[in-house]
Amino acid sequence: MIKLIFILLLLVPFHLIAQNNTENFFFGVQFKPIISAAYFDAGSESKQWENYNLKIEPRFGQSLGMIIRCNLSSTFSTETGLNLVNRRYQLSIDNRDIALQDISNFNLRSYELPLQILSNVKISNKYFLNAAFGNSINIFASDIISFGEKNSFFFQSTSRRKRTQSALIAVLGMEYRTNEKGIFYLGFSLHRPWKNTARTYPEYNDGSNTFNTQGPTGKDTKYLKISGNYLTLDLRYFFSHKLQN
Repeated sequence: MIKLIFILLLLVPFHLIAQNNTENFFFGVQFKPIISAAYFDAGSESKQWENYNLKIEPRFGQSLGMIIRCNLSSTFSTETGLNLVNRRYQLSIDNRDIALQDISNFNLRSYELPLQILSNVKISNKYFLNAAFGNSINIFASDIISFGEKNSFFFQSTSRRKRTQSALIAVLGMEYRTNEKGIFYLGFSLHRPWKNTARTYPEYNDGSNTFNTQGPTGKDTKYLKISGNYLTLDLRYFFSHKLQN
């Protein structure tokens, strides 16, 4: 219920402004490379079971999509949009007793609907600093299975916690505004889910040596958590009204 109220409150200004003044309505595109970092619990996770050492690490990813902004006043705006998010991970396994060392790469894809409130501070004639916060609805495409690069005895299955999940988003950036060429934006974003996004279940079975072969539904199954936290470098461009007309 709280999420529904939050969404409705953010969508009402879009409806009202679109009916009265399209000059406050901006359409743009954005590209956000995902930064692999250990800050904000966005780094790797390691586990050791028996003689098996496992580590899951986030790799370079990206978010690409469109964004819509409505200016409520000279200070506050609301933003929404639709993004395709592609997060890459690498799972490594090491067991020296059986001369095992391998990696498995996989992607976690989702569609993101961000809803946020933004505040602006004018620092010169055309430059503005802004900060935003809000919530995003994330729809994950599917569960994932991938195999080791050296052999198929090692593989993993990653299961989403839920198909649709939400996350806190916080944004800080600066933009350059022109009437003729549009708005150019550079900033950073933090995407932090309210709960862990997924679980990765590693398995190994070469006929003689087995590890964690009972699968995700088995009793005492071993897994690594994927928090889903990530930082992005935000590159945006909003079209000018002259280009839209």
